[in-house]
Amino acid sequence: MKRLLSLLPAAVIFLGSPALSADLPTRNAVAPPPLAPAFTWTGFYVGANAGYSWNESRSRFGYLFGGADDVDIAQFNASGIVPGQLGRSKGGFIGGAQLGYNRQLGQIVLGVEADLQYLRARQRSGHLAFTADGDDAVTVATTAQSSIDWLGTLRGRVGFAADRTLYYATGGLAFERTSSRATISAVGVQDGDFYAGVWSGARNRNSLGWTVGGGIEHALTDNLTIKAEYLYYDLGRSRYAVSGYATDPTDDFRGANVRGRTNGSIMRAGLNWKFTTF
Repeated sequence: MKRLLSLLPAAVIFLGSPALSADLPTRNAVAPPPLAPAFTWTGFYVGANAGYSWNESRSRFGYLFGGADDVDIAQFNASGIVPGQLGRSKGGFIGGAQLGYNRQLGQIVLGVEADLQYLRARQRSGHLAFTADGDDAVTVATTAQSSIDWLGTLRGRVGFAADRTLYYATGGLAFERTSSRATISAVGVQDGDFYAGVWSGARNRNSLGWTVGGGIEHALTDNLTIKAEYLYYDLGRSRYAVSGYATDPTDDFRGANVRGRTNGSIMRAGLNWKFTTF
């Protein structure tokens, strides 16, 4: 026993030597994997969109007479010979590109976006009437047409971010190029003689108005997002004259003043590429 006890210090020294310690199992702490950076909506982006647009423009007619005090304009409209207004909702394709910038503050996202669109917002409506009184029998056709050649907007955006999904409202300025035209034509017999008349007018203009809407946008990756959006636009009012001639030089009808309003709605989807923020 005494011999074993005398060997114990040597054994301790041997087990504690570096050569043996290197062969013994050790426990080293494993570093956790780095956390992926949180997604942010902050940054510049560019994209493209396509959808459908409804043109809801209306044209209102104010008819002009001269030299005849007994002409009752209200009765002339009420008789149905000519319409008081023309217009109907007309839809078509819309597509274009957008660019913008977002800044995320917590879950609130503030941004600004500009876009330029091509659209087929062409509208045509008409009215046809036949009137007969004794020896008089005349057919009157009235048409009005309008088109928007292009449309642009500059809007602010305010949204709420639920991680990679953004719900937002938007509104701002709208600007466009509009073409409007109206024609009134008549043909028949008046006082036993052939009668015909044509009156027309048009206006092309660049207009500034407003737009408001909202949408939802979702980030498919850190850079690619997809969105769906609705916008209502109102581009204001225009006024132009319709004038012409008739085969009867004593005819008191002189044409019309046309007041138009251009407004409508847009439903579209789009893709955006968000540039990486450093």
